[in-house]
Amino acid sequence: MPTYTYQCGECELIFEKFHLMSETVEKCEKCGSSVKRILSKSFNTKKDNNFGQKKPGTVVHQYIKDVKKELKDEKQKLSTQEYKTK
Repeated sequence: MPTYTYQCGECELIFEKFHLMSETVEKCEKCGSSVKRILSKSFNTKKDNNFGQKKPGTVVHQYIKDVKKELKDEKQKLSTQEYKTK
């Protein structure tokens, strides 16, 4: 079932409803006035775009991997330095 976006003509509330294509929403959730369906953001799920080729969480996984490498390098650097005591 798709999600549709509606806007109230009276209070200008914008809300989304998840329903069958054959169903419609005629009344505002807040004030009960008439509503109209408006265009909402579309989501492209084609396989040829970058999102379709990446698994969810890939960016976060790469970030964690990079931070771990930086910490390891810093630890190595600190362990080889000579500390001077006064």
